[in-house]
Amino acid sequence: MSTYGKRLREERLRLSLTQQQMALAGGIGRNAQSLYERDLSLPRADYLALITLLGTDVLYILNGRHTLYRSPSVIVPTGNGQLTKN
Repeated sequence: MSTYGKRLREERLRLSLTQQQMALAGGIGRNAQSLYERDLSLPRADYLALITLLGTDVLYILNGRHTLYRSPSVIVPTGNGQLTKN
């Protein structure tokens, strides 16, 4: 069975980060990162929010289901007074 710690580690490795790098980005120490990955401690919401800035799929860490990303639709002026989706 996959746990949040295993999924956190998977995401860290997918992003080619060390425990130290992920911990620094999340505002914690490397030891805390290790505890999270070994399911010995639960990550806090502020940590999870910070690691999303790295491209971490936090939804996957929490429930085992990957987030479906869509590229954003950007509405831009065409130059003739009309708008178009880009």
